[in-house]
Amino acid sequence: MNECPSNYTGTERRSAVCHHSEDAAKKAVKDVFAILGVDVERPEQVKEFQESLRFGDMLQKAAKKGVFATVTTIVGALMIATWYGIKTLLDR
Repeated sequence: MNECPSNYTGTERRSAVCHHSEDAAKKAVKDVFAILGVDVERPEQVKEFQESLRFGDMLQKAAKKGVFATVTTIVGALMIATWYGIKTLLDR
């Protein structure tokens, strides 16, 4: 039933290589990248895809920093407004 030869002698089968599973894994990876629009046989497409992922990561990090800066600015402005409001009430 099993077409892959295995010299199974213990609890691990990692040393036994089944070419059917390796071929299936390679085909699955190619199919997934094909869905994403990348031909893994063309190195320039793979490189472009990698650069696209890096650029997306950079934008995500920049957006997080921008949100932090915006929140910090708003909180600072509210604190200043509160301080001037309290100061104005106490000066009367």
